[in-house]
Amino acid sequence: MPDITLPRDDEERRLFGVYEASSAKEHSAASKLLNPNHSFSRPAYMKLLGDLRAIRTECNEDMLAIAAHHREKERQVDIPIRAVSPAHSPAHNS
Repeated sequence: MPDITLPRDDEERRLFGVYEASSAKEHSAASKLLNPNHSFSRPAYMKLLGDLRAIRTECNEDMLAIAAHHREKERQVDIPIRAVSPAHSPAHNS
């Protein structure tokens, strides 16, 4: 089956919005870690490092939710195509 890009539905737009927000938090935390100011204490640095790990996990989970939603949309489109496709009919497979 050819690769078909389906338009984004409301749920996918919502999921991308959530992902973009967590991605912005991730970039901000990473930037603070990569460019710390001179008064950054070790405990503050370690806390931010832990926060970044949690944010990255959240960001990854958000992307996985988008992928799962996309697969579900593709599956819903594939079912009707298979139902009417002559290649999937019992007479064709005999």
